[in-house]
Amino acid sequence: MNIKIDTIKKIYSSLAVLVLLSVSHAGTLNSAGTAAGAQLLIPQGSENIALSASNGAAISGVNSLFSNPAGLASITNMSGSTSNGDYIADTQLTNFAFGMPLNGTTTMAAGIRVLDFGDIPRTTADATEGDGSTFSPSFYVAQLGLGRSISDRVRVGATGKIVSETMDDVSATALALDLGVQYSFPSERLHVGVALKNLGSRMQYSGTGMEQTLIPDGTQPGTNNENFSVTAADNPLPTSLDISVGYALNSNLMVLSSFQNYSYQLNTLSVGAKYHMNDVWFGAGSTMNVQKGDQKIGMSDVDWEDYTESNWGFSVGMGANIDIGTSVLSVSYSLRQSKEYFDDYSSLEVSFSF
Repeated sequence: MNIKIDTIKKIYSSLAVLVLLSVSHAGTLNSAGTAAGAQLLIPQGSENIALSASNGAAISGVNSLFSNPAGLASITNMSGSTSNGDYIADTQLTNFAFGMPLNGTTTMAAGIRVLDFGDIPRTTADATEGDGSTFSPSFYVAQLGLGRSISDRVRVGATGKIVSETMDDVSATALALDLGVQYSFPSERLHVGVALKNLGSRMQYSGTGMEQTLIPDGTQPGTNNENFSVTAADNPLPTSLDISVGYALNSNLMVLSSFQNYSYQLNTLSVGAKYHMNDVWFGAGSTMNVQKGDQKIGMSDVDWEDYTESNWGFSVGMGANIDIGTSVLSVSYSLRQSKEYFDDYSSLEVSFSF
C-alpha cells in the first residue's frame, strides 16, 4: 500500500512541475501557425469530436489514444474501432485503433490515422495552371500506447507516435510522446485528468524535391548551372498540456471541461456534456480560444475578432451499442461545426468489443 501511495505522490509532483512549465511557456498569438504536424491537433474518435475534446478526465477505451492515454487502462476486453470522416477542403480522415489487456492492470493499444488529400494538380514556375500531372500527399500518424491502473482511482498511460508527411519528392518525420493521468475521487462523481501531448522532435522536410539547378549569384555571363539543395526550416510539434475535469450530475449525465495550454498557438477552453441511457449516448460540446493578448495597434475590432476567434463552433454526436452475442458492436456519428470558410467536419465510427 505504501508503494502505491509513494507512486501516486510522485505522479502528482511530476504533473505539478509539468503544469508550471507549460503555463510559463504558454503560446501567444505571435507563435500561432509556427508548429509542424498540425494533423496532431485534429480530434479523433466520435466521442472526442462530439464533446469538443473536453473529456480527457473521463475518456476510456481505444480512443484514449487521441485524448488522454491514461484512459487506455480501462480496456478490459479485446476491442477496436475504425472511423472515416470529411475534414476541411475535401480531405478524408481515416482512423484505425485496436486495444487489449495484457494483464490485470496493464493494457496496450495501437492505432493509425491517415489523411487523404486526393489528387492535386502539379504546378511549376513555368506551368502555373498545372502541367497536366498530379500528386497525392501522404500524411499519417502511427501510435502505440500503454495504460496502467495504479489503484482503483488512479490510471496512468503513455503513447508513442511516429508522425510522417510526404509531399511529392519531399518528406518529413518526427517522433512524439503523450503522457497522461486520470484520477477519480472516492465519490466517483468528480474526475480529473492531465495529459502532456505531442512532446517530441522537430520536423524538417528533405528530399530530391528540395534540389534546384541554378546559375550562381554574382557570376559572369555564360557560367554553367550548378546544383543546389535548399535547406528547409525545422519546426517543433504542437506540444500542449490538457487539464480536464468531469463531474457526474447523476448516473446518466456528466458535464466536462478541458483547458488546453499550447506552446505554439492560442490556448483553448472546451466544454461538453454526455448523456447515456442503457446502450445509447448523446453528447455535445463547444470550444473557444482564450488568452488572446493585446489587440494590435491599428487593427479594427472586426479584424481582431476574425484573427483571434476559433473557426470551430458547436459539436454534437450520438452512438448506440448493439449486443451480437459474444461481441458488442457500436456505431456512432459526430459533427463539428465550422463557422466559415469550410464545410463542417463529420465522422462515422464503428467499434467492437469481445
